[in-house]
Amino acid sequence: MKHTAKLLTAAITMSLSSMALADNDNYDLDDIRDWKLVKMETCMDAALDTIPGNVRKLEMKMEGDDPVYEFDIEATADGNTYNVECNAEEGFVTEIEREVEANDPTFKKYAKITEDEARQTALDFIPGEVVANEYEIGYEGSVTYEFDIVNVHGREYKVDVNAVTGEIEEANLELYEIGMEKELNQ
Repeated sequence: MKHTAKLLTAAITMSLSSMALADNDNYDLDDIRDWKLVKMETCMDAALDTIPGNVRKLEMKMEGDDPVYEFDIEATADGNTYNVECNAEEGFVTEIEREVEANDPTFKKYAKITEDEARQTALDFIPGEVVANEYEIGYEGSVTYEFDIVNVHGREYKVDVNAVTGEIEEANLELYEIGMEKELNQ
């Protein structure tokens, strides 16, 4: 119960939906069919209009109560990979981040906490196993560690930790993934 109270307190503090963070989440594909969503192709078109390139992966996740499509796009202009998020109810792009390596000069310049510190913060918030992680730079200049964590119930969450402050920026339940993500070799 202490763990649940900690999660709910953090969720309220961050204005995240407790429904999206509870261990007993039961969203599934049957629920998604009933939602009034724009076609995935509408969001993919908006994402590719923003970052032209090739889509490597699609995820659907819950950000609070909002369903979001996230596309990993390998940009034709610069070869970088971008995470482009699109609101699945409205069909517009809401966030763009560029994936970088751990030794990226910009990321290293601004990051004030270590990856290990960020990982521990993420695991304190969503206990489980980290199965993947990324280093991201937002269009507005933010630097973020992103951890994919599978909890004890087998649900996957994306937990973003601000690399400057060490605070959790968001924690989202992943509903499905199409395409491959680099898994960690642990």
